[in-house]
Amino acid sequence: MTRGRPDLLRRCLDTVRAQDFPGPVTHLVVVDDDEPAYRPLAEHTARKDRSPDRMTAWHFQPRSPGDVSGPPVLSRLRNAAVELAGTALISFLDDDNLLEPHHLSSLFHCMRRTGSPAVHSQCRLIYQDGTPYLEARHPWVRDAGAARSRYLELREPCVYVPWSNVLRDQVERGAGPGRVQNADTSEWLFERALLRTVPFPETYDVDDWRNVVGEDNKLLRALVAADIPMVSTHMPTLLYTLGGYSNAFRDDAVEGEW
Repeated sequence: MTRGRPDLLRRCLDTVRAQDFPGPVTHLVVVDDDEPAYRPLAEHTARKDRSPDRMTAWHFQPRSPGDVSGPPVLSRLRNAAVELAGTALISFLDDDNLLEPHHLSSLFHCMRRTGSPAVHSQCRLIYQDGTPYLEARHPWVRDAGAARSRYLELREPCVYVPWSNVLRDQVERGAGPGRVQNADTSEWLFERALLRTVPFPETYDVDDWRNVVGEDNKLLRALVAADIPMVSTHMPTLLYTLGGYSNAFRDDAVEGEW
């Protein structure tokens, strides 16, 4: 998914092409209502893609009147991408994130080994210049004090470890009602059939805005409710760049605005 950042997308495209997964990979780029900015890059990649095992496809999605950036639009875009995809397996990647070369292969091997239709990696948190994020604050909380408190809470289950930028996302089953459950959209590999049965929820409310509930949180809740077996590789193969919608909070944001 991308909008307004073709230069970032170039890096993202390169990390997909560099995957060591032995099978074919089709990178479907869904452009969110910004075709003029991306058409030159789309034409360039069409000339550059010479291997049938590494292809880039483009879809330019216009917005409806009243649409604004945020989780509701992202959910609709991701559901549209699932319908457009012609592959049995689907992995997502936002334009500001990057993949380690073994990201897809490690997820695929985990899926084959466990039989789970939904497997995820972990990630390393980085700033936009590539330096590691090492602050003792959970970056997806609006209030600074609450962000520090949430970080300390997540120390106990080792989601955070001091002086490490690895975010140890987990969705383990059977760990009790207080278990930590979190996984970013770009960490997952899904069977496409699963996402057609359990799609990204597209309805959000003011409480979701207050609590910074994104489409990844909504989907995870839906998967848990459907009792889908989910497994982690426990490998930080995603480089998650901070500063995007979910953690670059604006002082002038209007409550409930997406």
